[in-house]
Amino acid sequence: MTIRDRKATVQSVVLFAALVNVLGWLGPVLGGDPTSPGLGFLIWGTAPLVTCVLLRALAKDWGDFGIRPRLRQNASWYLLSIVANPIAIPLTLGLAVLLKAASVHDFSWAAFFRAFLLALAVYMVSALFEEVGWRGYLAPKLYSLNLNAFAAHALVGVIWASWHFPYIGIFAAYTGDPLASYVPRFFLGTFVFAIVYGEVRIRTRSFWSAVVMHGIGNATAVTLLTEFVTLPPGRAILGSFGADGLMIACFGLLGLLLTLRRVTRVGIQGGTSDGYR
Repeated sequence: MTIRDRKATVQSVVLFAALVNVLGWLGPVLGGDPTSPGLGFLIWGTAPLVTCVLLRALAKDWGDFGIRPRLRQNASWYLLSIVANPIAIPLTLGLAVLLKAASVHDFSWAAFFRAFLLALAVYMVSALFEEVGWRGYLAPKLYSLNLNAFAAHALVGVIWASWHFPYIGIFAAYTGDPLASYVPRFFLGTFVFAIVYGEVRIRTRSFWSAVVMHGIGNATAVTLLTEFVTLPPGRAILGSFGADGLMIACFGLLGLLLTLRRVTRVGIQGGTSDGYR
């Protein structure tokens, strides 16, 4: 990458981060929230997708978009995208129950799958709105700069987390924790999730792998939290299986293994400039 190309890529990343957050903050201004959706909440939810498509269309820049699923070449990575959260979430929940940081009530597999399938339809769409931006634009741009692998993932995580800020108080409400405690954990958790989603995106060269992992993870977690699991106030750091609790450890280990394996095998610290076609 030439100095000129590098400068243009950095400018694109900065512009993306600024625009996605400006659109995100229109959410509470124009009205609506996760419990009562409105125009503002719709703009917030679609901001990553809208920003990506707008910037790519203006620049005629689709080369590293990653819209092709590449299923045949990447069956094992899509399998990981499908099973990662359904394995990690029950492990985390089981440990939380042992630590008395969560309780399970009225659970049955039939009731779970009925609720899960309804949630999956919603959360696969919301995951698409997000991942077109995060892994369809932001991630490949940052990875192409050949930064340290963890630094590139961290920057994705920071921008991804900052987009949640217009509604961060609502997202934190189920924990019973003050924002001073919740926000640092949320940033750390988003960084960890950015590593896993990003590493799978690098392998598949498609944002669809991240859409699958993100949608299934959200649908599983929300179904359990709204129907079957109660977290005692103030114990979310031990009981939560979102980006603010013990899932950080599960996905942190997975992300570390994936990143170290890639870096060791290819002998570089960042992504390759031609790895996102």
